[in-house]
Amino acid sequence: MKAYSNIIAAIDFTPSCRNALREAVRMAAASQAKLTAVHVMDEFLAHELKRALSTDLATVRSDWQDRLQKFVEEADLGAAAMELEVRIGHPFLELSESCRVHEADLLIMGAKGSINEPGRVGVIAAKCVRKAPVDVLLVREDAVGPFKHLVTCVDFSENSNKAVSHALVLAQQNGASLDCLHVYQSALAMSLDYGGLVAPMPMGTDAQALAVWDDEMVKFMAPFRAQFPDVEVKTLVIERVNIREAILDHVKDTHADMVVLGTRGKTGLRELLIGTTAEKIVANAPCSILAVKPEGFGKED
Repeated sequence: MKAYSNIIAAIDFTPSCRNALREAVRMAAASQAKLTAVHVMDEFLAHELKRALSTDLATVRSDWQDRLQKFVEEADLGAAAMELEVRIGHPFLELSESCRVHEADLLIMGAKGSINEPGRVGVIAAKCVRKAPVDVLLVREDAVGPFKHLVTCVDFSENSNKAVSHALVLAQQNGASLDCLHVYQSALAMSLDYGGLVAPMPMGTDAQALAVWDDEMVKFMAPFRAQFPDVEVKTLVIERVNIREAILDHVKDTHADMVVLGTRGKTGLRELLIGTTAEKIVANAPCSILAVKPEGFGKED
C-alpha cells in the first residue's frame, strides 16, 4: 500500500482546522506528498462582501487568499511547502471539486461541530466522510503530535484490507501500535439484534465459532505482519450484539487516538457498515477518524 501522495487540507479558520492543518503537514512530510490548503467561501457571504465593499469577486477572493496566507503563517508550521487555494460556493461541492482537480487521494479536516455539540462531528465533515471521492481524515481539536495507538476494524472484505493497509502505514510513520478488531455476531446475537427473527444457534457453540474467527484473523493478518514487521500489531475477535458499540467501547477503553474505518463492508454486513455502524462511529468516536473509501468510490454513478 502506497502512502498518500496528494493531500487537501480544508481550512475554515477554526482552532480545529489549525490542528488538522498541522497533521496534514506532518503526513505530507512523512509521505513526501503534495499539500494544498483550501478555503471555501460561502457564496452568499462572498456576494454580500462584493456589494458592501463595492468591488468584484476577484478582489474579494484575493483578500481571503491573503487571510488564508496569514492563517497558515500563524499556525507555526515551520518551512512547510503547500499551495493555497480559495474557492467560492458550497463547501462540500467545492472541496470535492478541489480533490478532483488536484487528483487528491486524502482530504484532511477538523472534526469539531457546533459550539452546542462540541463532541459531534461537523455537518460538512460528516458529509465528506459519506460522499467525498477520496479518503477523509477527521482530526480532533485535542489531537497532539504523532498518533500513539490506532484501531482498525476488520470484516475480511476488500475495503477492510485497504483500511488495514493504511492503518499500518500510519502506525509505521507515527511509531504507533495498532489493534485490528473483528466483531463477531453469533446467530444468537443476531436473533436478539433482529427481534428474534433469526433462529439462535445451540448453546455452547460460540467458543468454537470464535476460534474459527481467530484463525481467520491470523490468516488475514499474516501478509501484513510480514510487510510491516516493526509495527506492534494486536488482533482481537470479540462477540457482541451491537457491532458499532463494540468498536466504540474498544476505542474508549484503550484510549486510542485514531480509528481507521473501511466505509463499505462485505455482503451480509453491507447495510451496517455503509450506514449505521460507520456513521455512528464517525459521529461518536472520541478520537481522530480516517475513513477509507473503496476503489472506484465516487465514480459509480
